[in-house]
Amino acid sequence: MSKSQKAQRFDAGTLFMLPATLLLLLGFLVPILIVAAYSLMPERSFGLSTELTVGNYQTAFLEGYWRPLAWSALGAFLTTTICLLLAWPTAKALQRFAGRWATIATLLIALPIFISESVRLFGLSLFMMPTGGILAGSLEAFFGVSIGSILNTRLAALVGLVYIHFPFVLFPLLLGFSQVPRDQVEAARDLGATPWQIFREIEVPLTAPGATIGILLCFVLSLGANAEMSILGGQAVTVIARAIEQRFNYAQDWPLGAALTMLVILLTAAVVLPLLRRIDLDRLIQR
Repeated sequence: MSKSQKAQRFDAGTLFMLPATLLLLLGFLVPILIVAAYSLMPERSFGLSTELTVGNYQTAFLEGYWRPLAWSALGAFLTTTICLLLAWPTAKALQRFAGRWATIATLLIALPIFISESVRLFGLSLFMMPTGGILAGSLEAFFGVSIGSILNTRLAALVGLVYIHFPFVLFPLLLGFSQVPRDQVEAARDLGATPWQIFREIEVPLTAPGATIGILLCFVLSLGANAEMSILGGQAVTVIARAIEQRFNYAQDWPLGAALTMLVILLTAAVVLPLLRRIDLDRLIQR
């Protein structure tokens, strides 16, 4: 390829990237910079000024706002771990037994995504109700077991988080398992490899990009989740998303709300950026 052809290809690629670059700048980077600026404003101010302070960050830690952040991080970690443990065998089974039943199972998992999250969570709350709920009623009717109230607990909120975010781990993992050649697995099995060796030496490396994408999606979405806690968890735990909402909407303390938001952004970046370096998108999209 001549230098002129390379230059034309570069210019065309740059031109096509301009709309996406402008969209990211206006819709992502600029709002973050505005939030960062508000986080340095004096307490309860509603406009930007030259008077900068880190008092909002001090308040965030001194008044115990690190607890909602810690609970959100713990919930996101547990949700991601449980979803990964459930999605791995599910994705492997769907990939291995490709056919009509696998397609039906995939559709059944995907269909709830097109239903409002609030509707699904209220349906799950009816399932968990202590009186008249499907779970409690079935256990008492068939086994004579009374489990009491699950609703408005941390366990209920965790179940809701897993239920909502499970597809976001499963489908990237399905894409990852599509990169595992069956003949390579069969060859390893014929040569005497154990299931653990196949899992460790073949499946994990080849599915790692898809698994990483699923982990990122699940963790980031779970970290900012609020509806699951409000509908299923009640007042059992206050998460950082609810604390930010209260600062902005009810307390009218925008600088403190902005400081809490920046802490979430920094925590997210600390998790996301190292993992992004491990994703080989070229291999994942077979380019």
